Amino acid sequence: MIISEWLKQCSNKIDRLDAELILVDFLGASDRSYLVSHADDELSNTTQIDAQVDRRADGEPLAYILGHREFYGRNFFVTPDVLIPRPETETIIDIVKQISPASIMDVGTGSGCIAITLSLELPEASINAVDISDDALRIAQKNAAHHGARVQFHKSNLLNDYKPGPGTLIIANLPYVDREWDWLDHQSLDHEPSLALYAEQGGLALIYQLIDQYPENCSGLILEADTSQHDTIIKYAREHGLELVEQQGFILYFK
Repeated sequence: MIISEWLKQCSNKIDRLDAELILVDFLGASDRSYLVSHADDELSNTTQIDAQVDRRADGEPLAYILGHREFYGRNFFVTPDVLIPRPETETIIDIVKQISPASIMDVGTGSGCIAITLSLELPEASINAVDISDDALRIAQKNAAHHGARVQFHKSNLLNDYKPGPGTLIIANLPYVDREWDWLDHQSLDHEPSLALYAEQGGLALIYQLIDQYPENCSGLILEADTSQHDTIIKYAREHGLELVEQQGFILYFK
């Protein structure tokens, strides 16, 4: 079967873009333009990519099927043990680069994409990252080794088991999804780790806990949350001595 025929066959099951990305990854091509210039090339064995198409048709996220996802221009390994990096989280990187702190702590690091990206973008900074999941920490360490990033990883439930040093900027993309939100795409989200997605108290339980734990000698706190939660978080943070410095997209920056 040639490339163009395989893509046409897949269109009955999944979006063409997803089929093209599966094929580009399988062929090791640089981008989708390769498929146009090689449309008549023969595909000798499609067993692997046919299985990937079936997985995508069943709703599994493409990132898990391919085993990687781009974040801030770099590819990161992902498995169902970690949350898939989202574009909206990249705003954290932009804000932190403007601050350029000497010490950073990433709480709930998951795949490590935030901590690792900051290590590469701010090579002079000292960066620590924590997560409660051993499986997530293994993926994060693999990503750090792949990118040659200098990040120290630690197992900790928020700040309970590893404390930030004085002057540290704390960053956290914690679980903030409320299971009761009626707009959730459960077909896709059900493939991601619930530990990294959902929280009690309308999705805010862990964010509240981190604000409660925030040490006075740290230099700031950057959080990601749904925009519908921002007013509630700002009020709670203010009651605990933190004032909003910047609000951009999904991201809140307090000092």
